[in-house]
Amino acid sequence: MLGGMTIIAQPVPSAPRGRHGSPGALRLAIAYLTCAACVPYIALKLTWLFGGNLGVNDTGMMHSTKVEVANVITFALDATTILIELAFTYGWGRRLPSWLVVVPIWVGTGLLAPLALGIPLGTIVQFAMGEGSPTSSAGASALDPWVFVVVYGGFITQAAGLTVAFAFYAKARWPEAFALLARDVPAGPTDVMRRFLAWAAAVPMAFVVIVDLYWAFGGDGGRKTDLSATQQVIQFVDASLALAGAAGALALVQRRSGRLLVPMIATWVGGAAGFSYGLFTCLVAADPDTTTLMNLDALAGMLGGLVIALAGASLIAERAAERAPGTEGGAENAGQSASPTASRTP
Repeated sequence: MLGGMTIIAQPVPSAPRGRHGSPGALRLAIAYLTCAACVPYIALKLTWLFGGNLGVNDTGMMHSTKVEVANVITFALDATTILIELAFTYGWGRRLPSWLVVVPIWVGTGLLAPLALGIPLGTIVQFAMGEGSPTSSAGASALDPWVFVVVYGGFITQAAGLTVAFAFYAKARWPEAFALLARDVPAGPTDVMRRFLAWAAAVPMAFVVIVDLYWAFGGDGGRKTDLSATQQVIQFVDASLALAGAAGALALVQRRSGRLLVPMIATWVGGAAGFSYGLFTCLVAADPDTTTLMNLDALAGMLGGLVIALAGASLIAERAAERAPGTEGGAENAGQSASPTASRTP
């Protein structure tokens, strides 16, 4: 919901930059650390796709059709991570169309957020419960323990790097969004539809919350395999994100007083997590151990996240139409464009 908001008069600090408008040392360090974190994962995927078995104990599983399709998709996703990180860092990224930036980072947020939040906390819980490390859990024997450390350590680093880089990028490109108030988003012609979409998204998201909390607290119905402590924590994180996404979307359409930054972040992360993880599960993660309830959980998250995204897209389209040349809103924004605090990019 960043693309076309009303201009806010308050100045917003810009992202650190070096001489002649080049990225500052901090942003460059974040960018290259994030890109470096992608390299081991990409190397492993290429090795496996070309028939190698580095770090693999179950070669039959690794070279099955399902896993090879998953490896192609995840290789492409991690390669895209490098491109989007560089777009956030260098000036050419601000000249890209908004959708070309927003869609990849939204999908990436949904894939990385549950892992970045759940794995560190889950590892602590698992050690505290005396179950050992997550690499010793059932099902982990297909790969060497170091593979899990490299892969998930890389995911956590990527999540942190992309978050910081996107915050700098968004503050530079859409500064008004960081100070947006409820009164700055007046009701428009699609307001009724957005309210309907927000409430419609709450239904499948509520299903996700109930099912994931049931599994998080030890329920085993609808599953063929037991969950480790780390996996139970990840289920709890999934439920929390689904709840945050639904609550954030409802808070935005209610337009109560106050700043909208927190509900915007909740809607962004929660909706993305439901959609991205649900879609990925439906596409590549189905196997004989996947039950009907697990598939319904993934489908509900995907649909709930998609409906939340549609609500946000309708608001972006409406705000863009209001600011278009020849409209009253567009004329007002044109008059304000000389202000140093006005956004100069879409």
